[in-house]
Amino acid sequence: MRKRWTALFLAGLMAVSMAGCSTPGSNVENESKTEEGTDGETEGGEQKVFRYSVTSDVSTLDPQKNNESTSGTIGYHTGEGLTRSMDGVVHPGLAEEWEVSEDGLTYTFHLRDAKYSDGEKITAQDFEYAMKRIVDPKTASQFAFIAKPLENADEITAGTKDVDELGVEAVDDNTLVCKLGFPAPYFLQVISMSQFYPTREDLVEKYGEEFAADGDKNVYSGPFCLKEWKQNDRIILEKNPMYWDADKVNLDRVEILIVADENTALAMYEAGELDYVNVPTDAVANYPDAEFYKMGAEDFIKLNTGDGPLANKNFRLALNYGLDRKEFIKLSTNDIWEPATRFVLPDVGGFEGTFGEDYPYEAFPLEEDQKKAEEYLNTALKELGIASASDITLELLTSDLERTKKEAEVLQALLGEALGINISISMIPFADRVERENKGEYEMVVSGILPDYPDPISFLESWETTSPYNHCNYSYEEYDNLLQKAYHTGDAKERMDTLAEAEKVFMEDGGLVPLQFRMNARLVSDKVTGVTNYFSGYSINFIYADVK
Repeated sequence: MRKRWTALFLAGLMAVSMAGCSTPGSNVENESKTEEGTDGETEGGEQKVFRYSVTSDVSTLDPQKNNESTSGTIGYHTGEGLTRSMDGVVHPGLAEEWEVSEDGLTYTFHLRDAKYSDGEKITAQDFEYAMKRIVDPKTASQFAFIAKPLENADEITAGTKDVDELGVEAVDDNTLVCKLGFPAPYFLQVISMSQFYPTREDLVEKYGEEFAADGDKNVYSGPFCLKEWKQNDRIILEKNPMYWDADKVNLDRVEILIVADENTALAMYEAGELDYVNVPTDAVANYPDAEFYKMGAEDFIKLNTGDGPLANKNFRLALNYGLDRKEFIKLSTNDIWEPATRFVLPDVGGFEGTFGEDYPYEAFPLEEDQKKAEEYLNTALKELGIASASDITLELLTSDLERTKKEAEVLQALLGEALGINISISMIPFADRVERENKGEYEMVVSGILPDYPDPISFLESWETTSPYNHCNYSYEEYDNLLQKAYHTGDAKERMDTLAEAEKVFMEDGGLVPLQFRMNARLVSDKVTGVTNYFSGYSINFIYADVK
């Protein structure tokens, strides 16, 4: 799953103690200033500690390599970009101000006076290095496609141009110029993502593959520092006293626990061991005071279209018309989440209103259309030279969480009954599932996408033939041409019209099987304020949170 976004900060940072943040290369954590006791108490008084859990560990905390929501959320809190975005609104970040050329192709950013957690100055050169690093084929970032608006980014990622030809230049320590290859009205949103955070070349070279592997192998430009990463157990963040707006950060410490079972996390919240929890869909009825929010993530069945039945358009459409999404939502989430009958999240921005308001669309029916499903299936069997649907067996890959296990079993039953095909389920740990998915080692996989910014292209760009995120061998010339048209038009209305057409073409080709848009119900301790959620980018925002 993909991710990111950020927030607004306004005041400067006075000289402060560096207690609590690591210095690269040192194992000394400066703990003489804050001798820790029990339950977050320190010698100088009680610390403000916020605790919550996630269901799986992050695969990496390297800012240019992270490609899922948890690592993006942590990066969002430990770093800062040129801009910060909150609730879809862009604010100044490490750039105090910027200018945009009349043709929308040149952005000039002016950095504020800010420092990393080790006291070193944050420079425009660090931003230039980060942007070049993400597109450099040597980095092998799964998220390189996100830099697409920068001039020559795609060609560099493809290895046809040198990394020094990227459209980014540090004019001096405080001035960065970005040149785009096409007008991208969402560019200021993109650069608020953690992949574009300033990165120190000296540390990447010093630690190599171990860069960002633990707290003292990186420095931090954001409100928090990584104190500890104990894999498959917990991630500990501490306030960054060198952050330029540290005066507005209230929390001293954040403890993120890895708790695979959502019901276990709920029990921990009830016992006072967590301050925040998302309520499992099976338990929502027991918590009438839970707050609902749209997570923004869409789940779908990703189809490996390289060969076999899934390479056949008519078979893919048979899957889409044969699935009863209403029944799927009822059986898998007790009608808590919303069924997805299209690909693009309707809540992202359109031309005048939301994309859903401007371009209402239902690609597939809420309930199965048995007649259409059989028509597409029979045509597919003839084209594939297969005598009977029962001769088809497909593997459905999913992670081994209780929720995803339940989803896979429901899909197995519904599609098997509707089409007469055989579906075997392969459940593996989340990290292994992500690895297999990224390598294209699957037939079908229950996957998802969290928009990086509230624009339709955040959904659509991943299925372009040349996208590094295209792990399903999908390629459709008409779809690619529409995206290229949308990229290069300077007319906002034409751009949105073209993206709406691209979504329709993608769905009519059966590019994937949309399942659901996630709705979360959350519980927050009475002693905690200021924790927010938004449907795009980060999964949780605690930068301005406070604990009584």
